Amino acid sequence: MHWGNKMRWLIALAATVSFLSPALAELVAFESEVADPQTLVIYSSTDTERMVHLLNAFQRLHPNVRIEYHLLDTLDIYRRASSEMDDGKPTGDLLLSSAMDLQIKLVNDGYAANHSSVETDTLPDWANWRNQAFGFTYEPAVMVYNKALVPQLAEVTTRFDLAQSLTFDVGYLRNRIVTYDPERSGLGYLFGTHDAIQSEDFWYLARSLGDMRVGLETSSATMIDKVSSGEALIAYNVLGSYARARVRENPDLAITIPSDYCLVMSRIALISRTARNPEAAGLFIDFLLSREGQKLIANAASLYSLRDDIQGEATAANLRQAAQGPLIPIRLGPGLLVYLDKMKRREFLARWRRAMARE
Repeated sequence: MHWGNKMRWLIALAATVSFLSPALAELVAFESEVADPQTLVIYSSTDTERMVHLLNAFQRLHPNVRIEYHLLDTLDIYRRASSEMDDGKPTGDLLLSSAMDLQIKLVNDGYAANHSSVETDTLPDWANWRNQAFGFTYEPAVMVYNKALVPQLAEVTTRFDLAQSLTFDVGYLRNRIVTYDPERSGLGYLFGTHDAIQSEDFWYLARSLGDMRVGLETSSATMIDKVSSGEALIAYNVLGSYARARVRENPDLAITIPSDYCLVMSRIALISRTARNPEAAGLFIDFLLSREGQKLIANAASLYSLRDDIQGEATAANLRQAAQGPLIPIRLGPGLLVYLDKMKRREFLARWRRAMARE
């Protein structure tokens, strides 16, 4: 990894609270060359390699800021940050998560601080909630398949197509398809519940996935790794940003943007209510939303920029042009809280388990 002299790579055990199973998390420290720097602590679900160009560019603008970047699962970000604030313990200054619903719940439950600036004022309404939660990417949920091993999967363009392929499968897809586990992944739960809202075909697909003994994972990177190696042949509902970066590296992989509809999520930034360095956290949010930050998001980070005035490989404009069907952005707002209701969650997961034949 050539990430510059300011970076020190560390691996540390994630802080464990009573309801978290111990997990290995990454801690990357981006050191400042300035004497007595201030520290910005970030909890994030975005892989460090996707964020490193943004972090380095921010430090060039603000060399007096040292950054501690904690890579955590989306559920761990929510649980860890809320628990630490409840217990009066130090927590992340800035929370970056792809689980939009969990970020909105943090806002709704009073765990976020206000932030307003020229950059946040230019956001579309659906990407700014109460000046406390801010979308900074525009990323599709796509399918990735191994075209070197199964070129015929190029014909699978809708959820119904995929379910049909699984239903009439002659055995080659059994145990060789992967998707998110909605019980263990906040983003997986977000995608699953919004799929269920959009189309009843989702439950037909879910039953077909269960019949084929789908592998259930907690990250897009892991799913794409399995498709790349041939352990799996196709992954459903992976993040297009991760898929795009990997397809550039591996010509055996191909992406399908579902033509029946394509969910689009946005990574959400918020400042913790008890942040020790809210000023630096606000500056980082503004950088993510700025033209410079969005250019890096569209190119080096390959995370899909939100702004319409940005050119690059991964932009909202290019996604709209490539899509063969409707794009369905998941909007910030109280609607995201519906499926976080305990009864709604219990009902959804019970139906999911029945589809998986695991109940």
